[in-house]
Amino acid sequence: MRRIAPLLCVGLLTLTAAAHGRLRWGVEGHHVVARIAESRLTPRARAEAERLLGGQSLEAVSTWADEIRRDQPATGPWHYVDIELGDTAYDPARDCPHSACAVDALNTQIGILADTTRSDSARAEALRWVIHLVGDIHQPLHGSDDHDKGGNDDHVVYRGNSTNLHSLWDTGLLQTLGDEDAIVQQIDRELPRRNDLAAIANTTPVEWAMESHDIARQTVYGLLPPSHEIDSAYVAAARPVIIERLLRGGVRLAAVLDRALGR
Repeated sequence: MRRIAPLLCVGLLTLTAAAHGRLRWGVEGHHVVARIAESRLTPRARAEAERLLGGQSLEAVSTWADEIRRDQPATGPWHYVDIELGDTAYDPARDCPHSACAVDALNTQIGILADTTRSDSARAEALRWVIHLVGDIHQPLHGSDDHDKGGNDDHVVYRGNSTNLHSLWDTGLLQTLGDEDAIVQQIDRELPRRNDLAAIANTTPVEWAMESHDIARQTVYGLLPPSHEIDSAYVAAARPVIIERLLRGGVRLAAVLDRALGR
C-alpha cells in the first residue's frame, strides 16, 4: 500500500495529526544529519559541496526537497520505500514500482552528483536531493509499512494529544532529546567511542532501508502499547534508536559525499 506522499512543514510542526498527513523527520532531524555529515567531510569534498551550493551549508539546504514538493508532486514517492513489515528483504519490483522510491532515487541522485560531465546546476540539485534523502531513509517509518501509510493512519495518544505514529516519530519523540545543538553534541560525544563507523559507512541505500524496516518492526510497532497511548517506557526505548539513526545518517551522508565529491 502506498502512503500519502510526505511533505515536511518547514516551520513549527505540531503533534496533532496534520490534515494532509504528510510528515517526515522534522526540520531538526534533517539539520542534525547534515551537521554531523558536514563535520566529517574531507576538505576537498567540503569545498566542492560549498562551491556547488553557492556557499550554503549542507544544513541550509537539507529541507529543500520538502519545500519543492508541492511544485514537483511526482517526487513524493522518492522520500520513502514501503517494505511491508512481514517482508524480510527488499524486492525492487514489489517495493519500488517504476523506480519511484527512496532507494532508487538516492542511487540515481548519487550517480548524477558523482558525474563530473554533468552541469553544475544538475549536480547541485542532486546534492540537495542526496542530503535530504539520506536523512529520510534513516527514519524507521520511511522504510516500512503496516498497511497504514507508513504510520500516518495509525492513531496514537501522546502527552494527552491525539496524533499518528508517523508524526510521533518525525517530531514528537525527537523533541524529547532537546534542541538541535543538544542532539548534535550528544552524537559528537558518541562518535569517538565507536569503532564501527567504517563498517557503518561502507553500506548501501538498500541496507539503510532494511535497517529502518527492521527497527520499525521491532521497536516502532513491536513496542507500541496495545492501547496506543504512548507511555514513558516507549519513549525511553525510542530515544537511543533515534540517536543511532541520526548518527548513522550523518556518517553515511559524509561517506557518500566524500566518494562523490572528494576525488
